[in-house]
Amino acid sequence: MKPMSRIVNVHARDDYKLLIDFEDGSNITFNMQKLINTIPYSRLKELSNFQTVKFDEKSVYWEAGDEKPEYYPVRLSVDKVLFSLRD
Repeated sequence: MKPMSRIVNVHARDDYKLLIDFEDGSNITFNMQKLINTIPYSRLKELSNFQTVKFDEKSVYWEAGDEKPEYYPVRLSVDKVLFSLRD
C-alpha cells in the first residue's frame, strides 16, 4: 500500500467531522464525535474550539491558547486517524 502524501488542508465541520485533503488529491472525512467525549479531547466539545484546527504535513492539532498549556496542543497523527477509520 502506498503511503499517504502530506496534508494540504483541513476543514472542521459543525458536526465534529474533519475533512482532510492530501497532496495526492485523496481526502478523508474523520468523525470525531466519540473522541470529543473522552478526556484528552473534551476541550473540543466547544464548537468554537473544535473549529480552530490547524495542520502540518502529518498531523492535525489544536493549540492551547491561554488555556492550561500542560494539556495541549491536542494532536492527531495521520496514522492514528487512518487506524481509527478501520474500526
